[in-house]
Amino acid sequence: MATPLGLVVDDDAELRVLFAQILRLGGLRVLEAGSGREALRLVQPSVPDFVVTDIEMPDVDGLELCRQLRQLPATSKVPIVVVTGSAVTQEDEATAAGCDIVLRKPCSGALLLATIQRLLVQTAGEGTERSSTSRITETT
Repeated sequence: MATPLGLVVDDDAELRVLFAQILRLGGLRVLEAGSGREALRLVQPSVPDFVVTDIEMPDVDGLELCRQLRQLPATSKVPIVVVTGSAVTQEDEATAAGCDIVLRKPCSGALLLATIQRLLVQTAGEGTERSSTSRITETT
């Protein structure tokens, strides 16, 4: 089986690089995008096995990214993790937009990696069925 490919989307370059590095150290391949628009361009040639995105971004925000990924046949079943420091109302909007898991910032690298690994196992075990949406909140 090929090493899973992920897409990390965040306009905060420092955080995006940090999350991508954590996932790479966990043995995953990772593409990075600084905006939702860039992410949508990247998924056309390289369909990811999972997506990690922030909500608040310029141009196409994380909520719209989730909605558009769910509409594309190639990415309609791809697990999406939203990592946000936003209010609970935005977490509810994220789940309504199609994300699978909401993690609250600050989010540890260990929690992010464990969440992705769990989603990948669930996705492999369920075939094309999406996991049920849930919210995980980590406190520091």
